[in-house]
Parts: sequence; structure tokens; C-alpha cells
Amino acid sequence: MTENGNLSSKERILAAGTELFLRNGYHGTGVQELSDAVGMGRGALYYHIGNKEQLLFEISMLLLQRATDAAAPAATSTESPDVKLGELARALLVHQSRYGEAWTVVLSEARFLSDEHRLEIITARDSYEAIWMQVLKDGAAAGLWREVDGVDIRGILGMLNWSNRWMQPGGALTPEEIADRYVDLIVHGLGK
Repeated sequence: MTENGNLSSKERILAAGTELFLRNGYHGTGVQELSDAVGMGRGALYYHIGNKEQLLFEISMLLLQRATDAAAPAATSTESPDVKLGELARALLVHQSRYGEAWTVVLSEARFLSDEHRLEIITARDSYEAIWMQVLKDGAAAGLWREVDGVDIRGILGMLNWSNRWMQPGGALTPEEIADRYVDLIVHGLGK
């Protein structure tokens, strides 16, 4: 969304594509349906997205970039690793609460992307996971918890990422409070 609250044509296409992919799946969504949803002719639509696969790829990459951008302040702060871990978890769950439906689309439909696009997504995902890995390695080096590896990172992120399936806007706990509970669970589970 732009600063003034108006969506650009590209943003409208991304939002409509996300909604249609969520409702109908990637293969169940036609270009004409997308064109109708955004009120654009096919030519204008293709100008903005190229093709349907490109749209799914852009939705995926945009989400990964937003998650990475949200994690950057925590990763680069001078706080201790345990504080950074909390900041990363809160940033992720706030992100999940805002973009959870889009993540549902990506997780269920990204398998239809070309090998080239999947590789780019995996590379972006690995960059995001590296932020977490560094914070967790720093915490292990400081004696806050045991050494971690890729299995631990995927387990932690899996727990956090699946929260979008059950978190409710206006629920009993905010995304930040849920993140704090998870971090408490993680740190005590990793404790020596």
C-alpha cells in the first residue's frame, strides 16, 4: 500500500492474485478472472505481471523481502542475543498477522513455480533464515542456550510461521504477546 492509502496498479494485481490463488488455487485461477478482479484488460495486466507464474513469484518474493526488512532492525541492533531473538519473533508474528493469507498462498502454491523461480525463493528464504541462525549462534556463543543447526532453525520458524493459521485479529493475545510466549518456550527448550 502506498503512503496515502491508495493501491498502485501493481499492488492491486498482487492483492487480487493473492485472494484468487487463496480461494481457487494457482491452477484454478484464470488470467481473465484476474483481469476482471482488477478491472484491467489482458494487455495491461500482462504489462504489469508478464504471466500468472510471474505473479505468484512476485507475491512470494515480496513477502520474503518484507519479512527480511522487518527482521533487519533486530538483527543489526546492539542488544543481547536473547533480546534480539524476541525482537525477531515479534517482527515475524506481526508480519504473519498482516500477511498470513498471502503466506498461505505461497506455502501451498509455490510448488508450481519454475525451477528458476523456486531457486530464487529458496535463496531469499535462506538469507532470511541466516538472520535467525546468526542470532541463535551468538546466543550459543554467549552461553544463553546450546548450539543450534538448520533443523532447529526450521523447527523454530515452522512453529512461528504456522501461527498465521490460528491467530485472530483482536484475539486474546496480540502477535507480540504470542511471540513472547514462543520465545520463552524456545529459550527454555534450548537452555542448558
